[in-house]
Amino acid sequence: MPLLRYMIYSDTNELSFKKPIMIFLHGLGGGYANWYRQVHTLREKYDLVLIELPSHGNSPLMMSEMEISYKALIGKIMEVVDHLGIKKATYAGVSLGTMLVKYIVLNFPERVDKYILAGPIGDFTFVLRSAINFIRHLMPIAPLKSILGLVAGVVMPYKVSKYGRDIFLACARRLPKKEFIAWCKLLTKFKDIQDTYQKTMLDEPNGLYIVGALDHFFIPMLKRDRKRVKNMVFVENAGHICIADQSETVNELIINFQDTGKVLKTA
Repeated sequence: MPLLRYMIYSDTNELSFKKPIMIFLHGLGGGYANWYRQVHTLREKYDLVLIELPSHGNSPLMMSEMEISYKALIGKIMEVVDHLGIKKATYAGVSLGTMLVKYIVLNFPERVDKYILAGPIGDFTFVLRSAINFIRHLMPIAPLKSILGLVAGVVMPYKVSKYGRDIFLACARRLPKKEFIAWCKLLTKFKDIQDTYQKTMLDEPNGLYIVGALDHFFIPMLKRDRKRVKNMVFVENAGHICIADQSETVNELIINFQDTGKVLKTA
């Protein structure tokens, strides 16, 4: 199978291996555009690698043609990392990308410098299970465009989230319905990862949670995480895709954490 598509952003558009390397993983239905407001600011200080997940954008790989498991998907991500000769990096994920970062942290700790979870998803609760099952039942009878509009409206309902919502819809509507179904199937397999992460990793100081204070759909799922996690920041006037809603604040948090390992107190 071919490599996943990736883009390198830095002051030279090449990996210098002289600056910290940050690897970015987008969310379901997203793409490189998810991180546009980070790339512009961070590329001067760090070497950035943006990886495009199967079925998304112009990816040569389709999720429906792969083994639908986190192990198989992360294997493809780490193929890119190895191809680029990266031994250790900071991993950043948004939304579904935070699930992938958790898997990497659990299974490849020696490859992780720091990690950043923006718009994180916590426990696989009854609400999330019900939402996924509802979507799967809608698939045979409703156009994907309508389903995605419903998802965007429920998860990102606020005016401040318009940019993030528009990016999601623009990217997600390029997903064939078959691929969206395959990704929904993968989502239902997250519980074991989250349970293991809960038991072993929450009190690790090298992880940063960035949560939009208006992320009302996912915040209840972080209930167990909040009891032990050391570094969790709530960003005011931001929803689930907080990296778009309040990009300047998020960028300051990322830079400070990358450079010092500490949470910016003024956020």
